[in-house]
Amino acid sequence: MNGIAARGGFHSFMSDGEKLLEKWVRPRRIATNFEQLQPLQYDIAFVSVGPRNATRLPSGIEKLRCPIFSLENDPITVDWIKQAYGLEAVYFGVPDVITSSTASPDNLARDPHALHTENGVMYLQRPPKLDPALEQLLPAVHWLPVERLNQEWDAKLYIHNTPHCIAAYLGHMAGCTYLHEALAKPAIRRAIDGVIDELLCALKMVTPYDHHFIESYAIKEVRRFSNRLLFDPVSRVAREPLRKLHPSGRLMGALRLLLSTGVNATYLMAGIAAALCYADTKDRDYVQLSELEAFGVPAFLKYHLGLDGQSIESEFVASHYSEAVGFLRREIV
Repeated sequence: MNGIAARGGFHSFMSDGEKLLEKWVRPRRIATNFEQLQPLQYDIAFVSVGPRNATRLPSGIEKLRCPIFSLENDPITVDWIKQAYGLEAVYFGVPDVITSSTASPDNLARDPHALHTENGVMYLQRPPKLDPALEQLLPAVHWLPVERLNQEWDAKLYIHNTPHCIAAYLGHMAGCTYLHEALAKPAIRRAIDGVIDELLCALKMVTPYDHHFIESYAIKEVRRFSNRLLFDPVSRVAREPLRKLHPSGRLMGALRLLLSTGVNATYLMAGIAAALCYADTKDRDYVQLSELEAFGVPAFLKYHLGLDGQSIESEFVASHYSEAVGFLRREIV
C-alpha cells in the first residue's frame, strides 16, 4: 500500500478475452483506518478483505452511514459484519470477475504493483430504499432483489468457485504457477469439465433455475479459467483450503449437493483430495494440512472442519480418499 501511495497509483490491465486494456488507477486517498477518512462523506462502501477478516475491519467502520456491501463470497458475512459493528445497512454483493493478485512478468517490470483483471459484472443486493442518485452514479451495476441475486450466487458458488479452486489444487500438484497453465493440461481440463458436469446435473434437479442459464454459465467459466492474459496465480486461487473445505463451503457443500441428488461425485472427490493434499508451505493452512496423515481422514475432518464422523460427507471422503489420491497420481502428477 505504501508503494502505491508513493507512486501515486498503479497499473490495471483488463482483459477483454483477446487483448489487454491498460488503465492508470489513481486512488484519491489511501488509509489504514477510518479515523483518517471522513466517514459521513461516502455514497457506498465495499468490504473485500477475505471472509476470515470480515470481523476484523479497521476501526471506525461503524461510523459509516452509507450502504455497505460485502463481496466476500459468502452471504453469512453480511450478518457477521452487522453483529460485529452494530450496523444495519449491510448487504451482499456478487462480483462476477476474476482479478489476479499480480501481473505478467513484463507488466510487473513496468510496475511492481500492476494487476491483471477481466471485464466482469457486479451484482448487488438492492436495498429497500435505494438512493436514485447512487443508482445513477453506478449505471453498470446490476441491482437485484434477493431471489435473483441468489441465482447468481448459486451459479458462482458451484459453477465458478468450486471448479476454480479445484483447477488450482490440480495445478499445484502438476507444478503450475498460473491457472491458465493448469487448464492447458488435458488431464486437468478433463477433470474440470467432469466437475462442472456433475454440478450441472445436480443443480438442474434441485433448483428452479433455467437450464440454459446455468449451462451457458458453465461454458463461460472454463473459457475464463483458461484466459492466458489473466496470469492468475495458482497460489491465490488455492489459498486457505480449510476455508474452502468448510462444511458449507464450495467443496464440502458441493459434495453434499451431489450426494443428496444421487449424482456420482467422482471428479469432485478428486478435487477434494487435491485440496487435502495441498502443500504450499507459505499458505496459512499448511501446518494443519500437514497433520492429515497423522490424524487420519475421519479425525482430521472432525477436528479441523467440524464434520461429524457419521455425516454422509465425512464417510464418503474417508472411504474414497485413497482411491482419489491414486487417481490424481496417475492422471495429474
